[in-house]
Amino acid sequence: MSSKIRWSLPDGVDELLPPKAIEVEKLRRDLIDKYVSLGYDFIIPPILELSETIGGAAHDEIKSHAFTFKDNLTGKNLSIRPDISEQASRIDAYRIQSDEIVRLCYSGEVVKSKASKVLRSRTTIQAGAEIFGDSSRESELESIRLMLDSLAITGIKEITLSIGHAGFTASVLEPFKQLGSDLFSNIEAAVSRKSKSDLMSLIPEAFERKKHLINLCDMYGGRNILEEAKRAFSYIDNVSDYIDNIDYIAKEIVKDRDLEIHIDLGEIQGFKYHNGIVFSAYSGTAGYVLAKGGRYDGLRRSSEKDRPAVGFDLDLIAVSNL
Repeated sequence: MSSKIRWSLPDGVDELLPPKAIEVEKLRRDLIDKYVSLGYDFIIPPILELSETIGGAAHDEIKSHAFTFKDNLTGKNLSIRPDISEQASRIDAYRIQSDEIVRLCYSGEVVKSKASKVLRSRTTIQAGAEIFGDSSRESELESIRLMLDSLAITGIKEITLSIGHAGFTASVLEPFKQLGSDLFSNIEAAVSRKSKSDLMSLIPEAFERKKHLINLCDMYGGRNILEEAKRAFSYIDNVSDYIDNIDYIAKEIVKDRDLEIHIDLGEIQGFKYHNGIVFSAYSGTAGYVLAKGGRYDGLRRSSEKDRPAVGFDLDLIAVSNL
């Protein structure tokens, strides 16, 4: 009498079966065909990276999302990639090594140490496109438009585009780092939730910029909040540049797109390596981010100068579920 071997997948690990598997694969091919037709070069980065080099300037943050283990062959620590966009920045900086503008696109599996709040899974398929070597606002518009075109390919309609600026948000948060890393992490989480009551209790009453951070929780809505933000945060260096960048993008994108624009100056989303304009797309049919991206100049350096970069990615399994 034979005994059956009990079989199961690891917690938070999923697989795609018919017909969902072919649906996701078709979407992946359609997106890559679109990107390549527009001049983006396709890359296939490895699923494993050396733990000591993963993430570039965002090493600690990205490594915290990665599965890490010791290589039986070399004894070195290896990490399974939790994100492909930072791998694209490595390829641009150290393999391609061009001073010219480089456009790269990709699609592949990523694995994170913690389950996604959306799918309750630690595995998914990521697709995206990145522009390196171009610091212009036009490159930011190109990336946003391509992200929106990608969602159009999926058939998702009634998109809301949320725009913020990581440089602005980081400047508002900067004074609070002196309160210690643990408290600062809690403060960031409260800002992400827009919880003024939590900020009231977390931050000492006498802290100079407390009221400004609490005010940040109200800095979302239409373009009308931008001038208000300039006045409220006039103490920040370059505040006009940050706000004008958002305003320009918001005005330009609606010229050829029929969509709702939402400004969120307290947006803290995804990986924190962004340092410029950030953007994400939502739909009324889903209660989660469909695609996200932004500017992340200097994540990787191939010389003494920061390499400008902007791009986006989307979760193919999440968008295919709509």
